[in-house]
Order: sequence, then structure tokens, then C-alpha cells
Amino acid sequence: MFDKSKIGQSISSFIIEVQRNKIHELTTAIGDNDPVYHSREAAQEAGFSDVPISPTTPTMFTFWGNTQRRVRLADIGIDVTRILHGEEEYEYLAPIYPNDILTGTTTLVDGKTRSGSNGHSMDILTTETRYVNQHNQPVLNARTTIVVRG
Repeated sequence: MFDKSKIGQSISSFIIEVQRNKIHELTTAIGDNDPVYHSREAAQEAGFSDVPISPTTPTMFTFWGNTQRRVRLADIGIDVTRILHGEEEYEYLAPIYPNDILTGTTTLVDGKTRSGSNGHSMDILTTETRYVNQHNQPVLNARTTIVVRG
């Protein structure tokens, strides 16, 4: 059963540099051929100052930047070997471009225990990562829901 006293705890902080090639690689991998994500010139013609991140790019931040996430979850008593991905949502506060240096701070914001259909319990946890850029400007809030199988 999930220890609700852990809600509100900061799990981790990390820094990640947004890389142009990663934006290109991700959008290519998911089949998004919008030139805005592949060409600075196309992005500028569309009104951006540079190639913006695509809507799902923050998923990479979680895995490439927050390399200690699993360790930190384990530190607060989460069995990381039993985690299933639930959902993600992003709130964009300002544009994010290549060469931006983002600092993300992840906090456990909610947790509850539910009974599964098979009689086993599961914990449903929500983390929020707030990102600021190199100018300390808030640029993104990301919420992730994970399920920890009992």
C-alpha cells in the first residue's frame, strides 16, 4: 500500500539540453514530416524563431534527462520493477527550442491505492515535473501517471 506521507516530496531535479537532432529523430521516428520540426527555415516561415519541440518531445526529457528517476522512486518506497505507464499530459507555458537548457524538478503530487479486477491492489501515482529554461522562465509542466502493480 502506498505511503501517502510521500505526497508533496520532490523526487528529483535534473538538467537537460534540448538538442536539434533529437527533435528531428523523434519526429522522424513517429512519422511526423511537418517541416517545422526538421528545418529552421520552415520553422521561421511558420513564425517560430527556431525549430520548436514537438508535442511529445518531453517524453524524451523524462528518460534522457531524468536518469535518476527510477532510483528516486525506489528511495521513497516504490517498487520500480512493478511500474506500468499510465498517461502523460503537458502544459506548455513558453516555446522550447534547440540549445535551451532546461531544469526539471519532479514532485510526487498524488497517490492512491485501488483494488484491481483480480483482487490485487495497485497504486496509482502522479508525478509533476516543472521545467524552467536557462533564464529561469517556466516553460513546461508535465504530469505523469504510473501504475504500480500489487
